[in-house]
Amino acid sequence: MEEFPSTNPNPVFRIGKEGKILYSNRAGELLLREWDLNRGEYLPLSFRNLVQKVFSKKSPGKEEIKIGKRIYLFSIHPFSKEAYANLYGFEISGQKELEEKLRKKEKQYDVLHKIGRMGLTYESLQAFMDKSVRLVAQTLELEYCKILKLLPSGNFLLKAGVGWKPGYVGKYIVEGQKNSQAGYTLLSKTPVLVEDLMIEKRFCAPPILLEHGVFSGMSVLIGSVEKPYGVLGAHSTKKRKFSEEDAYFLSSVAFLIAGVIKHRRMEEKLIQYREHLEELVKARTSELTRTNKQLSLEIAGRKKMEKELQNNVIFLETFLDAMPSPAFYRNLESVYQICNEMFASFILGRSKAEVIGKSMYDFKKEFPEAMLRTTEYYDRLLLKAGKSQPHEVRISCAGDGKLRDFLVHKARFKSVSGEVIGIVGVLLDITERKKAERALLEAENLRKKEIHHRIKNNLQVISSLLSLQAEQFRDEKVIEAFEDSQHRVISMSLIHEELYKTEDAESLDFTAYLQKLTQELLKSYNIGDKAIQLKLELENVFLEMDTAIPLGIIINELVSNSLKHAFSEKKSGEIKVKLCREKNESSGIVLIVSDNGKGLEAEIDFRKTSSLGLQLVTTLVDQIEGKIELEKDPGTKFIISFRERKEKSQMKK
Repeated sequence: MEEFPSTNPNPVFRIGKEGKILYSNRAGELLLREWDLNRGEYLPLSFRNLVQKVFSKKSPGKEEIKIGKRIYLFSIHPFSKEAYANLYGFEISGQKELEEKLRKKEKQYDVLHKIGRMGLTYESLQAFMDKSVRLVAQTLELEYCKILKLLPSGNFLLKAGVGWKPGYVGKYIVEGQKNSQAGYTLLSKTPVLVEDLMIEKRFCAPPILLEHGVFSGMSVLIGSVEKPYGVLGAHSTKKRKFSEEDAYFLSSVAFLIAGVIKHRRMEEKLIQYREHLEELVKARTSELTRTNKQLSLEIAGRKKMEKELQNNVIFLETFLDAMPSPAFYRNLESVYQICNEMFASFILGRSKAEVIGKSMYDFKKEFPEAMLRTTEYYDRLLLKAGKSQPHEVRISCAGDGKLRDFLVHKARFKSVSGEVIGIVGVLLDITERKKAERALLEAENLRKKEIHHRIKNNLQVISSLLSLQAEQFRDEKVIEAFEDSQHRVISMSLIHEELYKTEDAESLDFTAYLQKLTQELLKSYNIGDKAIQLKLELENVFLEMDTAIPLGIIINELVSNSLKHAFSEKKSGEIKVKLCREKNESSGIVLIVSDNGKGLEAEIDFRKTSSLGLQLVTTLVDQIEGKIELEKDPGTKFIISFRERKEKSQMKK
């Protein structure tokens, strides 16, 4: 995790222990612009505290950060010896939206379940209606909710409501013509959604809504079209675009309310029949059998209504089976209480009856040990912190026999009383996405390798052209200039050749490159009968192309200069190239090129010389933001120190 790929689509940072930004990839630069920061500056205080917290614990950490309208999950890995940390960001905005939708759905289904149970337990119909409208307003996060009862006159009575002015509930009459929202809802037979009441053209805004500053709302019919009870409405003073899920929830509540009303009417009728039966028993015993039959019919109708209410309670299980993703609910003992068909058959190759009631540890054959340990870890975090932390698992699916990658989203499941009683989870299949990511990475690497290969070939062609052009001249200085240019081209060509061989095509083994370069220089220069030895002392260092190319040209110029000029008065000599890391700084690199030849003249300043080679050396040292020093006695020694900013290097001693 010490690599910082510049092509990573996700933000990557290297941060100093005190919160200083040492490195950022392209994706990270976008976030820095939002913070109005640059590399070399310090992160916001909250981020700095987080980095220092990770250093104090000496272990990786994770944190969700909201930046603008996006949410990122940052993974922080400290390197205490180097005094920096790597930050890897992953945008999870889409995952958060999905979690919010699931949370809302779960909340709505919990409310539907609660209203269904209230219909069976509340003795007062009015109390049941009052509690129902409060639950609807809380669930949809609205200010107003109301139940309008249809009167024989065609108008509506505000039977129950929340948010309205005192004295309105139970007394206020709403007009029921077709140009009012309630009347229009009664005639339309479908949910009526209003985004902006002020520009609504289907009907006129009722005075009660204008009086309370209502801006948006929706309304649904309570009961059947043939025998409507009234209208259920939900309203907001803010502009809001209601979704189909919101309308479905409100319609479901209306269906439950209608069922309870019908049930209560049936109970009232039953009471009347009982009273009437007592009178008939006293007056006419002969009619007892007929009355009992009627009573039996009424009881059967009541049972039918109760069964319909129970069907609404199990609606959630049916919905889970319709989901295309595996889903489950485990209690705190890891025993499956509910699962959908996708989880049972596709993941485990079992029926739901074979899964429900068993622990996840009963499926060790299907679930590998590593997955179970991962599941235990994230379950503990979820139950402790209360926040879902999506994580990846790999499972060999019984449905197709393939090893698949899943992204697991989980949430705590609470009872009606608010007590945590289990964990609900959904598994999203990300196998194809992972394959696509790997394929894109491989394709990008091949493309880079092909570019380096072509550049190497082109540079070799340029080198050959320079060699052919040099043959057209007789002036030794002109020929020497062509040969120097040819050596510079070869030094760059060797770098692209090494990059072509590397695995990531972005950094190369500079040690191997130096060995080839110096051998090429010894072959190229005709040193006659002189015994010139080239000694290399190299540590294994990997450098990126932006640093490797100028450094290769620098070495080419200095070694070439020694071969041409250092031993004009001697028959033997030694050229030494040393590449190593500084002992006191992990990211500092030192290059030393020296010879034991005659050395430069004392009055020559290599920074102001007319020599093109030395001018090129000083320019390229500045380009890599390095420092160069010269020691003249004995021989010549150039000492160059620099720092690889985007370093992805490893040192092997």
